[in-house]
Amino acid sequence: MQVRGRPVHFGVQLQAQATSWAEYATAVRAVEDLGYGSVWTFDHLLPFNGAEDRPAFETLTTLSAMALLTSRARIGVLVNGALYRHPATLAKASAQVDIMSMGRLEFSLGAAWAEREFRAYGMAFPPLAERYARLDEALQVVTALWSQPLTTFKGRYYQLEEAPCEPKPVQEPHPPITVGGSGAGSLRIAARHADRLNVQGPPAKCAEYFAKLQEICGQIGRDFNEIELSLHPSVAVAPTHAEAETMARAMAARSSTDLDAVRDGWLIGGPGEVADGLRAYLDLGISHFVIGCGPPFNLSPLRLLREEVIPGLG
Repeated sequence: MQVRGRPVHFGVQLQAQATSWAEYATAVRAVEDLGYGSVWTFDHLLPFNGAEDRPAFETLTTLSAMALLTSRARIGVLVNGALYRHPATLAKASAQVDIMSMGRLEFSLGAAWAEREFRAYGMAFPPLAERYARLDEALQVVTALWSQPLTTFKGRYYQLEEAPCEPKPVQEPHPPITVGGSGAGSLRIAARHADRLNVQGPPAKCAEYFAKLQEICGQIGRDFNEIELSLHPSVAVAPTHAEAETMARAMAARSSTDLDAVRDGWLIGGPGEVADGLRAYLDLGISHFVIGCGPPFNLSPLRLLREEVIPGLG
């Protein structure tokens, strides 16, 4: 099945919090064994919800391990936050992971949002306009380091002087770049730099985001069709609707979320209901899906999605 000329892709983000390394590593392998095309971690210093004294794995070491735990699935972070590390450091580490995975890295970057993490660790958390400006410069720095023998960059926030990045990534011209976010700044940056835009939300909201992205692309002379559209949904699928509803409420409770407040952005139900929900997103031009999965990592919904829902989409 293709959408906008691209094969439809399903991956899984395993939230690297409130778990053990053994449990997480087992889940990474299981996602690949189930046949998903990609497996992702997140970029946080603390659990993004709930008590702060629970485990939260460091991102780049986790991603490196994922390169060696898998052999077929693509790997990535959904999404790296531009404020957590200097873009040159991120470019170097990401290039190394692309090599370790033999060219399976999906690179991503967003403006960062988890303010409490920055307060806890004494790091600056500037206003949104500056975060967008840093994100834009960071993407310029990363792509320059990956594509040039030496990089000199004179930005407002980042400066490089004849900086090498060796070894380079395996993928050419570089690993695919996903920009995460649906704010106006994220959409402008995606129009300039992204191979893929990843968003969250119900179909109506996603349609608004994509229309705005298309408008911005027209303004700057970028072909909108060059940018793949990606969704990061929460999915509760079970043999019956009642079982799925129970599952969704348990998932929401673990993340301190009011399910009724966010229900229109979730996919909840039996296989047929979830398939119908996915078709609404496919109709918008979305060809790339990364299903969120938090601990404890229950593989039954992922197996049901893979075996009964996805094959029936078309």
